[in-house]
Amino acid sequence: MAKAELRKELMAQREALGAAARVAADGRIARAVLGWGGFREAPLMLSYISVGAEVDTRALIAAALAQGKQVAVPRCVPGTRCMEWYRIEGPKWLEGLRPSAFGIPEPAENPDTLLGSFPANALALVPGLAFDRAGFRIGYGGGYYDRFLAQFPGRALGLVRNGFLLESLATLGAADAHDLPVPRLATEAGVIAAMREG
Repeated sequence: MAKAELRKELMAQREALGAAARVAADGRIARAVLGWGGFREAPLMLSYISVGAEVDTRALIAAALAQGKQVAVPRCVPGTRCMEWYRIEGPKWLEGLRPSAFGIPEPAENPDTLLGSFPANALALVPGLAFDRAGFRIGYGGGYYDRFLAQFPGRALGLVRNGFLLESLATLGAADAHDLPVPRLATEAGVIAAMREG
């Protein structure tokens, strides 16, 4: 199956999930993340801002802030396929974000909150339409996270509902040479290690 065709099918399947089912699944995923040692040990959490039917990150962001962790969210750099990460603070952090050209809430450019580097025990929550058991993901086609993961020194964790955890994107013809896997996935069943071949 072509990657574009699979992406379209997955988006339709995700939109077809009822709100109650999404909320229930995302609550279990959040509990799995909060109970995982990689989250507890991380002084800094990098998180996407969930929109639409994506696995929700707002509860995780709120929990990390309440625990005194630093939290940063991404801003796409215009004219590039790169992201910059900006710290957010306080219970009203969402009010300081504005929709990007993609409709995703983003922080304003601010050198005072821009992160220049990440510690080795930082945690990054990675979005995807689906992941496979090797940790590869199918996203929206922009390549932003592949570029980010290539230089991120910390722990990357994909958030995925059970119904969108596939056996192999390569088998479906939906893997590219530049794709980078995440080492772990958070599902309703818990945090699991991605399976490596060989």
